[in-house]
Amino acid sequence: MRASMSVLAIDAAGAENSKKTPNRVTSYITFVLLAIVSAVALGGLLRIESAYKDVQQLRSAASLARTAVDAVSEADRTVLQLLAKQNESPDLGSLTLAARAADLSIAQFLKAVTDPTTLTVQRDADTFAKRIDEIAAALRTSRYDQARSIYNDQNVEALAETLTGILKSAADRRVAAITVLQRDISSLTTWILVLQIVTGLICIIAFFLASRKSRRDSLDRELAVAATDASRQQLSHLFAMTDMLQSASDLEDANELLRATAIKLLPTGLSGALYVFSNSRDRLMLSTTWLRGDDAPELPKQIGLQECWALKRGKPHINGDQKHTLHCQHHGKSEVALEIPMIARGEILGLLIIQSRDENGEQILEKNRNIALALADAMSLALSNITLRDKLRSQALRDPLTGLYNRRYMEDALERTVLLAEREKTAVSVIMIDLDNFKRLNDQFGHAKGDAVLRDTAAAILGQLRETDIACRYGGEELLVVLPSCSIEVAAAKAERMRSSIASFTVANGPEISASFGVASYPATSVTTKELLLHADSALYSAKQKGRNRVVRYDGDDLVIHATLPSPLTLMAAE
Repeated sequence: MRASMSVLAIDAAGAENSKKTPNRVTSYITFVLLAIVSAVALGGLLRIESAYKDVQQLRSAASLARTAVDAVSEADRTVLQLLAKQNESPDLGSLTLAARAADLSIAQFLKAVTDPTTLTVQRDADTFAKRIDEIAAALRTSRYDQARSIYNDQNVEALAETLTGILKSAADRRVAAITVLQRDISSLTTWILVLQIVTGLICIIAFFLASRKSRRDSLDRELAVAATDASRQQLSHLFAMTDMLQSASDLEDANELLRATAIKLLPTGLSGALYVFSNSRDRLMLSTTWLRGDDAPELPKQIGLQECWALKRGKPHINGDQKHTLHCQHHGKSEVALEIPMIARGEILGLLIIQSRDENGEQILEKNRNIALALADAMSLALSNITLRDKLRSQALRDPLTGLYNRRYMEDALERTVLLAEREKTAVSVIMIDLDNFKRLNDQFGHAKGDAVLRDTAAAILGQLRETDIACRYGGEELLVVLPSCSIEVAAAKAERMRSSIASFTVANGPEISASFGVASYPATSVTTKELLLHADSALYSAKQKGRNRVVRYDGDDLVIHATLPSPLTLMAAE
């Protein structure tokens, strides 16, 4: 219909430029005819749209009615099953769930419809629910005879059949109404098709009556306007994506926006994937894909930096379908792919891949190259912002030298962990660690060596921890580990393994490296976080006093020294 109106504009312009009266009259007649046909067709389209909405509402109501029928039948069947198990303890949970499902499904149906049957359904549903509650109450106290009496005397089965019958009838009426509406839609569609044919004939006649030059010029203008509108729409989508990406809090949000925008902007038949750097930045990991069919070849989960020409060149690269073209190592030969490195602030952040399985895939990708580049630019900036936010968040919570959490985070985390342990009746242990003679090591070998020892110590500690454990730099050369759901015996065993690992850093003709450990636990030795830290520190002080390079656990007023490696069973528990 829009094309018809465009041809009308062509004829109108030609008539204005022509001084011949017949051409002008023809243009006026064409305008009137197209206006009439357009109005009729528009009315038909609006009626079809309204009919489609009615069909959707009727389908929804019919589906709700069938769901209610199934739920009521299930509730009745559950009652019969429970009544048959006289000598067994009744499972009222299934009856409660079935009754609740019936109530909910009927309520949803009543909410969706407004015909007179709703009063009958509501009344019967209330009665049915009341009888089910009475039977459940009797079964709850093992009064099977009374429950059967209620079921038989109150005609619960007949009531369920009546209720399901009304609901089935309501569903059938709506199915019949859907059939009528679909027939009307089919008829209207046929009429609109006829009108479109008439419109086409009118346009053809007008086309041949107009001058060839004005026709060509007008068509050029129409194509230019269409191209401009398409470009404007694409820009609008891109601006919207860029604006929303500024609000993306993480990579998953950015992935969702990329998928939605790419599907809107790129033509049908083009699929895509996004790869982002791993934490170690030594490879790219698959982050998201879109429109990948079941028969499409599986994409690699990761891509090495030397496997992709787009990454090595820092420029877009097309993996074509010709044998003698340059292909990336990771590329599947059954697809043509445009690969775009995503660069922001001079840094490559990921790889955007647009793929086609069409025989003219290279031409299609080249035609949509600018859109793909715009998508990559928008996503690059978003990834850069997300990376920067994550880096700032990490800097606020972690010690820059060791990568462990800082003291502020530890204090909050320890408080939360102890509160959780108190609620769940579990243990929380704390290991306080201090490197022995660290000041002397700095004085003799320099602060660079001291920093290296701290980093190695942090790595050794992390290697002994679970994902739920928390390690932090408490201050200076003091480190602290929080172990949720861990007894003091297991914590002491874990500390002994840390001590042994740190002691292994000592090399010939090098500084002697060792650490002292103090262990305390909630609620075994301490009842508050303050006491927990105080007792762990006290045990650490005792380890220092008794010669260093040892583990001491606080055990009430006594301090227990772990002078040797714990038993294998304790070490297995520490894992």
